[in-house]
Parts: sequence; C-alpha cells; structure tokens
Amino acid sequence: MDIRMGNIEDFTSLNEDWAWSQADWQREAQKKTIQAIEDGNQEFWVIENNDQIIGEIHICWRKDDEDAANGHNRAYLFALRLHPDFRGQGLGTKLIQRVLQRVRDNGFTEVTIGAYKDEPHLKSLYNKWGFTSFVKEITETTSEYSKIYELFLKNL
Repeated sequence: MDIRMGNIEDFTSLNEDWAWSQADWQREAQKKTIQAIEDGNQEFWVIENNDQIIGEIHICWRKDDEDAANGHNRAYLFALRLHPDFRGQGLGTKLIQRVLQRVRDNGFTEVTIGAYKDEPHLKSLYNKWGFTSFVKEITETTSEYSKIYELFLKNL
C-alpha cells in the first residue's frame, strides 16, 4: 500500500462505483475541487494498492467558514472514502494518520472533519481518531438534497 499526495489526473480518474458519482451537484463539486487544488488551497491524498487508487481524502487549508478551516492554524478534512473491497482493514486509519502528519508539518495545530447526522458510524470512527470536540451543526444543501452534518475538532 502506498499513501501519497494525488494530482488532478488521479482525482478525475476516480469512478462513481465508490467515489464521486455523476450527479449534477457532485460534478459541480468536482470542478470546485480541481480549482481549489490548482489554487493551492486544497490537497488530495490517495492510498493505492498495486497502482490502483482505493481511497481518498482531501485537506482544505481555508474555507469561507473559518470554524472549519481558517488558513492559519485550522484545516478541514473531507471526502474520506475507501473502495468497499478494502474497508475494515485499517487502511482508513493509515490514510488519516498520514494526512494528519501533513497538516502538522504545515504548522497547523487543529483540524476539523464532518459527519452527517444520518451516519453515526462515521461519528464513532472520527471520535476514535480523536475528533471529539463538537464545533457546530451545518446544513448542507444541494440541488438534490439537504442534510445536516456535525463538525468535529481535533487538536494536533
């Protein structure tokens, strides 16, 4: 297994089977993600197995919502995904550990991550990884849904 910073070609190669769907709102999110990577405000990290990307996570260094990421000491993690065939093997933990080290290396002392309220298993996993301080609830609305997620903080 190899964990590395991905590039835009890696990002656009992810398929809808387990990563990004082709729903309108996700295609729009993909465009914004590519722009943020090009602008240096976001990094895309991958885990590979035999040169095949099987997982991803993104680091956002600053957001309009400074509770999530302020560009100084707090970064935001999102889109943690693993191919279903590789879940439950500790690979998500390895990926998050590597990305947290990257955040530390960039001088950040806090990191946030969100979990939808209808996905309590993620909240439990994030708590296990040290994201235990509740920051706030956020309503995320797209053209296809409206969901509430909770933002959690980890001090590094």
